[in-house]
Amino acid sequence: MYVKQGNLLIRNAEEGDAERLCGWWNDGAVMAHAGFPRGLGTTPEAVRAQIASDNETHRRCVIELDGVPIGEMSYRTVDERTAEIGIKICDASKREKGYGTKLLTMFIG
Repeated sequence: MYVKQGNLLIRNAEEGDAERLCGWWNDGAVMAHAGFPRGLGTTPEAVRAQIASDNETHRRCVIELDGVPIGEMSYRTVDERTAEIGIKICDASKREKGYGTKLLTMFIG
């Protein structure tokens, strides 16, 4: 996936993103809203394995603003009529600015 609109970009997560994703996922402040106030306790190796397993029905993506990663997104096909989409703005200074709505529009548009 590679969807760009203005200064926002949604792109497939790559092996090189594993350290950053691991940091976000292990940060309780980032993950508390998802029910993980202590983070996930994952490793970069485990994240790399997850990225390697991505396919057309389940994928992890990185969200960039002006070329800088600020969050992550995932989608999963449940069945032919249903999909789950997750958007997380991990950089706290970029939250509450309307990016989630813009990203969702970009994704489904």
